[in-house]
Amino acid sequence: MAFDINNFIIDRVRRGTMFDKSTGVANWSLTQITDPTLKITATTEEVTDALGSSIMILDRAKKGEFTASNAIFDLGLAAAQFGTSKEIAATGATITTPKFEEFIVASTTTTITLSEIPVGTTAAEIKYIYALNNDSSLSTKYTLGATASATEFTLDAATKLITLPTDRTASVTFIVMYEYAADAAVGVTNSATNFPTAGKFVLEVLGHNVCDSSVTYYAMIIMPNAKLKSDVDLSFTSTGKHPIDMDCMQDYCDSEKKLFQIIVPDVA
Repeated sequence: MAFDINNFIIDRVRRGTMFDKSTGVANWSLTQITDPTLKITATTEEVTDALGSSIMILDRAKKGEFTASNAIFDLGLAAAQFGTSKEIAATGATITTPKFEEFIVASTTTTITLSEIPVGTTAAEIKYIYALNNDSSLSTKYTLGATASATEFTLDAATKLITLPTDRTASVTFIVMYEYAADAAVGVTNSATNFPTAGKFVLEVLGHNVCDSSVTYYAMIIMPNAKLKSDVDLSFTSTGKHPIDMDCMQDYCDSEKKLFQIIVPDVA
């Protein structure tokens, strides 16, 4: 007897993956998808008589919208939503990265050494440093100078050495904010001129047989022409989720004009 299934108890989404339509390369893949929803809408046209009475409604087009959340922030998804790729730093391909360093120094301490080599305008890589109040808010601002004084500090960028201002009579906490060339970092950039591209999105859904919960199935939901939306609200909190919103459009050059397909293979 041929395999046949009608009822299907959904357990959870196992994975969602976006593939490049031309090359088949997986551009990004998520395993923490929650609250997935696929909404289908149809465009219709009403035919009326001379009095405006409805005669019939003609169906014209369909469109799908897939929404979900990823339980954790995902840089690969963010890059795709920004219409770019994740950038991985390496030696010779560094990423300019901000760094904030705090130093608690005694009144007799004259210098501090940064952990990284600052980059920027030559001889002015760090223009200001700040003393901190007890509540960590910014206090006195000091300016880069030729010699250390009550209001100025000096910097030797190559050796990462800062000679501190001379106005201290007790221990002070300084914060130094600068940029350095990171060769071990990952970055994504959202440019106003880049937008997401369409691809094939495949959602793998774990489920069970309604008559025997020990029997497991994996439903595959295939969207041949899906495109992430550029509109995204990112919440940088421990409980915030990474939203996913994409249009599911017809595969225009497919004779069947598929929006999506659901396949449940007989594989446990």
